[in-house]
Amino acid sequence: MKTMVVLGIASVLLGGCAAMSEAECRTGDWYGVGEKDGRDGQKDKLSDYAEACQKIGVLPNPGEYSRGRERGLLAYCTPANGYRVGRDGQSYHNVCAPELQDGFLREYEVGRARYELQRDIAGLESDLQSWGRQIDKLNEQIGKAQSDDERNKLRRDRDGYERQRRDGQIRLTVLRARWLVQGD
Repeated sequence: MKTMVVLGIASVLLGGCAAMSEAECRTGDWYGVGEKDGRDGQKDKLSDYAEACQKIGVLPNPGEYSRGRERGLLAYCTPANGYRVGRDGQSYHNVCAPELQDGFLREYEVGRARYELQRDIAGLESDLQSWGRQIDKLNEQIGKAQSDDERNKLRRDRDGYERQRRDGQIRLTVLRARWLVQGD
């Protein structure tokens, strides 16, 4: 009867689906699973594991999972890791305890700014290449144009891409200077 009540409550509370294999369920290293989730900055996924494992009649050990996850979170919620997580462009799932969160978030924001700057530089470099290809294509079309009206239209289009490319090169110079100032 007690087991039925626990299973009933678990089935109501447990949602989602986890990618946990039958072998992982049967191994039952719930401390290790929790520690890995904590080190990875994951939200509590115990309910997902319970749902996946209940199909083969295995229930996770909530105490072991929680202890492991708490230990993993101690490694995750450091300022140095906050910087790495932000710089890698990863999301923060609000998992750090209040006493650890301030230092983590301070460095996460620094790393996240670095990531966004790198992303913006890469995007602008891609745009510059695209504009250059468009200019080359329009130059080719200008040479093959049949009329002055067609050539003039193509030149206006090309001039627009050239303006975008010039402006983009200026923005890229500014972003690269910011990259150097921020350092790593």
